[in-house]
Amino acid sequence: MRSEITIERDYGSDQTAETVLRAVSPDNRGAPVGTAIAISVSGGKLIIRIVSSGDLQSFLRTVDDLLFCIQTAERALASVGK
Repeated sequence: MRSEITIERDYGSDQTAETVLRAVSPDNRGAPVGTAIAISVSGGKLIIRIVSSGDLQSFLRTVDDLLFCIQTAERALASVGK
């Protein structure tokens, strides 16, 4: 079964989006077999595309893990900005 999702987060600046991208990139190296993750920055947005030919549960765990990592990076940025 093929599953795919595109997630876009608008940060308003490429610099902030790039910072989040760098924070979550190391996590993508351990993607499950059959899963491809592409992350890019455009117009202040972080764009993440995940495509998987594996089982749905593995796909959902990967998406959940990546969203958690993004949330953690955003919280770290917010705490630095205070």
